[in-house]
Amino acid sequence: MKKIYFFCFISILLSFLGFYLIENMFTINPDVWSGNGNFGILIMLLFSPIFILSYFLTYKMSREISYNKLKRKISVVILTLALISCTLLILPIVNYTSELIIALGGTPSDPDSKIYRFGWFNQYTNSIYFNVYTFLLTHIIAVIIGILSVIRIKP
Repeated sequence: MKKIYFFCFISILLSFLGFYLIENMFTINPDVWSGNGNFGILIMLLFSPIFILSYFLTYKMSREISYNKLKRKISVVILTLALISCTLLILPIVNYTSELIIALGGTPSDPDSKIYRFGWFNQYTNSIYFNVYTFLLTHIIAVIIGILSVIRIKP
């Protein structure tokens, strides 16, 4: 049992490292012109197995803890707090995205934008998808799914 906690901790740590690298090292600032393409895709591909493992182990750990150690009422309280956290995390994600779009001069369909004809997934917008808020949101969703899978089983 302690092995899964250790592996879960390491996978979450490595997953956070991947999010950090993509957000801070492979996202171009809006005030810089880039013509070299999106090198962040390489890091995303390299870290994808770690991201998936991290989500799976978070799900599995929350499921085991909820099934073995928590009563149903406590699981429902944790589930409620997790849902509230997800709702509250959406606010900074939307705010961050709006600020980045303004800094870039508009959307990909705006001719005055720095990302005109690049699409939404490019070297300037990596941080929309990979940042601390989305890291927390996706892991909380994994916890929610783990708890929900146990609440249905538990009498």
